[in-house]
Amino acid sequence: MKRFYLSLLFCALGSLAIAQELQLENTVSRRTLTLKPGSTVDLHLDLPAAQMVRSNNRVLTGALQTPERGLLQILPAEETKRYLFENGLKREDKTYYEELLGRQPYRLPLEEVNSIHYRTPAIEGLNKAGKILMVAGGTGALLVAPLASIDYGEGSFNGDRYFRIAGYSLITAGVGVGLNLSTRKRDFAILQPGESPQKNRWTLKILN
Repeated sequence: MKRFYLSLLFCALGSLAIAQELQLENTVSRRTLTLKPGSTVDLHLDLPAAQMVRSNNRVLTGALQTPERGLLQILPAEETKRYLFENGLKREDKTYYEELLGRQPYRLPLEEVNSIHYRTPAIEGLNKAGKILMVAGGTGALLVAPLASIDYGEGSFNGDRYFRIAGYSLITAGVGVGLNLSTRKRDFAILQPGESPQKNRWTLKILN
């Protein structure tokens, strides 16, 4: 029995030892940032060139996972593909994965990533709270305030009550807007082949 527990301990220690991290490094300042698993990311990727298509791109949104076997991993939530054709026609295709049974992480090489929009789990929570406050404040100002200010028995309108409720609602919405703007995803443009390292770009690497 002791051997069994020791083997489990060694396996756990071994998995920790080989755990990999995804890191960004700025090409100018050399500043580094470790991307945390569970963070929300938008990965901007290239699509293969096609006839009659002037430009195209792909955005994969989801939760960042721990890198594995030298590959970036993301648990996909949504995928967007945009096409601009030679004749000016535009097309956008969306795929949603969150309700997919047996959803698995998607793996891709670092070289395929053009840019990353990144938000940590804590900031993601604040962003969602900001959106809730925006909706609650807007609803209070547009719906609750006028309805609560009507005296249905006398058929009159209480202006003081309306401005009081609407004022509190607008303050709530303003706090939500502030939270939403301050918790936007950070954008990291990845250095591409042929670009000068002197450009303010980021390199993406996996650390063992």
